[in-house]
Amino acid sequence: MQNRTFTNLYIMFKNFFIHNWWAIFYFNFKMLPFKQAIKLPFDFYGNVRFVNLNGKVIINTNRLRKGMIKIGSQGRDMFPLNPVILDIRGELELNGFFYIGCGSTIRVESDARLIIGNKSRIGANSIVFCEDKITIGENVEFSWNCQLMDTDRHEIQDVITGKVFPSRAPIEIGNNVWVGNHVCFNKGCHVPENTIVASCSLCNKNYSDVAPFSILGGIPAKVIGVNKTRIWEK
Repeated sequence: MQNRTFTNLYIMFKNFFIHNWWAIFYFNFKMLPFKQAIKLPFDFYGNVRFVNLNGKVIINTNRLRKGMIKIGSQGRDMFPLNPVILDIRGELELNGFFYIGCGSTIRVESDARLIIGNKSRIGANSIVFCEDKITIGENVEFSWNCQLMDTDRHEIQDVITGKVFPSRAPIEIGNNVWVGNHVCFNKGCHVPENTIVASCSLCNKNYSDVAPFSILGGIPAKVIGVNKTRIWEK
């Protein structure tokens, strides 16, 4: 009985200190209306660095709960506890439960919008760089070391014609998409719902014409499988 009590106390003590309580209170009350902030929907784990929080955070749900948005929780058993970096100058819209792993970066530039659907996850050491608009649907799961960038950061010019190519274009990821590790999504990429994206792929165009339940893979990505779906955990 004493050993069980000691074990339970140890687990409670450990679970308490894996949370970053300073970040939890600071971020919730700085970025949310008081009626939402008091429920502490944002939960932070481990180290976090706030680069800029001059933007806007919106939570669209009728089921606001404590800890429903977990920052730095994913991948803690596999990777060093690198800090999560948040740089929110534009608008971050969350439509329900959301998890992002340790060592990841979310950067939303001024006048940009990052929209994330309910029950979506982004794995550890990933980068979301939004300069225009990135939309992630519901029940989307990214593995570790993924990158979404809707911008090239620098414009490219044709040296013969003088044509300047746009440096940014929206990214859209549909519902129920499963993404392997080390996948890169470039500007203008659209991935339809119920798609699997294989590890180490480069998605750099509009795949809207891809049939449902396809597998994309390769550099650049193309259809490498059809009529396949992930068995989602209940």
